[in-house]
Formats: sequence, C-alpha cells, structure tokens
Amino acid sequence: MKTKRIKTTNSVKPDECWELVFMFMFMDDEDYYALSLVSKQFLSITNRLRSSLTIKPYYDQTTEQVLHLIGRFPNLTSLNFIGGDDIDYILPQLSTFPFRLTSLKLSHMSTIPATGLVTFSSATSSTLNSLTCSYIDFLHSTHMFLIGDCFPKLKRIDLSHCNDICISLLLKKCRNITHLNLTASSIIPLSRIMNFQLPTLEVLNLSYSTADNQTLNVLTKTCTRILQLSLGYCDRVTDKGVKSVLRNCIQLREINLKYCQRVVHLNVDSMLLLRPSLTKIMLPYLLAWVA
Repeated sequence: MKTKRIKTTNSVKPDECWELVFMFMFMDDEDYYALSLVSKQFLSITNRLRSSLTIKPYYDQTTEQVLHLIGRFPNLTSLNFIGGDDIDYILPQLSTFPFRLTSLKLSHMSTIPATGLVTFSSATSSTLNSLTCSYIDFLHSTHMFLIGDCFPKLKRIDLSHCNDICISLLLKKCRNITHLNLTASSIIPLSRIMNFQLPTLEVLNLSYSTADNQTLNVLTKTCTRILQLSLGYCDRVTDKGVKSVLRNCIQLREINLKYCQRVVHLNVDSMLLLRPSLTKIMLPYLLAWVA
C-alpha cells in the first residue's frame, strides 16, 4: 500500500500580507512597539509602515541614540519632539534620512530651536505643511519672521500655550495658512488694520486666549473667509467683538462662544440676521444650535 505524501506550505506569511493587515489597524506608538517585539519580521514591517514618531527626553538616551531611533523608520511623515535640549543639533541631521516630513511638532521647550529650524528648512520647506510650537516658554516676534521665512508654504500652524504672539507678523509671512491654533496663548493686541488680505485662513482657534474686541475686528477684516472660529472662555470678548466677526467673516459657518461671560445680549436669531451662513452656534450658556 502506497502512502500519500502531504505537501506542507510555509506558515510564515509574506510581508505584503501582514502590511495589509496592519494598515487597517488604528495603532499608536505603543501598539507599533508591541508588534515589533513579536518577531524580526514584524519589526521590519512596522518600521516601514510607521509614519509618525514621538520623541520624549530620556536621561539615559544620548543624542546619537535618538538619531538612530529616528533612522529606523524610512517612511516617517510626522515627528513630535517633547522637550529636549539638543533639538538644534538633531533637526539639521534629519535631512540625511530618506523620509520627507509634512508635520513637525515641538513642545515644552524653553524657546524655539531657531538655528536647527533654519538648517532643517533648507531640505524640507517644500514638503512641510504643518508646524506646532506649543508650550514654548519664550517666543519673540523675530520667531514669527523665522517661521514665515523658513516655511512659507505652511497650511497648519499651532502656537498654543505660548506668550506674546504677534499675529500680524505671522500671517503676513505665512500666506498659505488655512488652520491657526492659538489656544491659551497671550496675543499682542492689534491696534490698526493690517494692510493685506489673507483669504486662505479657514479655521481659527482662540479659545482661552487674550484676544479682545479690537484684535477680533482687525483680524477678521484681514481674514474674511474664516469658516470656523472658536472663542471659548475668551473673557475679554463682548457682544461688540462678536458682531464685528459676524459682519466681517462673510462665509462663517461655525462659532463657539462657550463661557464667553461678557457676551450677554446676542442670541441665535440676532446672529443669523448678521450672518445667515452660520450652521452651528455654541452660545455662552452652553446652548448649542445646529442648522
């Protein structure tokens, strides 16, 4: 009696198969790290698939080790640095890697790493469209020029939790900006009309900021096509400031006035009368209206 041979197939699935599986999973840094520990195959695959990386300061980690870690991921599009004293050295080295960043985040630093950004921008200014500089202890008006000169094509800028933001300098330099986040930042008041128009700005977040009526009036006369505006917890804004926004922003769809305690007389009807394009209103006393 002849025995039949049973053909066995390799149980190791090809990289392409695992890549498809991982691509449909919503994973953060910890998830990627956990998968990379399973096998050398998973380590190689996750290294290629990973598009974002967060770098936190570790006292036992040298600058060269940080650069080695970054170099493991050839397809990064987003880098997030939280703290660290050697960013001025690290940023210029990024141009030696094969990836092309579209987003750079810098936070919890004493000041902006100006020297590193200048060198870094020479290689990435054409691809970077989002920059975050939040929780920066010292931010000078010259930094607004630096950001605009280094990255003139930026579309998203986050300067939340910073002090002494000069909006006019920033907007004059970054003429392609569509999203601006100044949450919980102190803003240098705008006292006179800016002598330029910026129709690209669509989303503006001034929640918890020091924005006042005059700043709102000047800002919205320059950026007349804002679609979404958040003024939550802005205790310097009154009915007068909100009315100027409604008159100036000709396409405004959403406005958030949550806990704006000095906005007391406006209601949904009066706001729609001034700006019929509105589809969503959050009033100071937490009453929401949606078209």
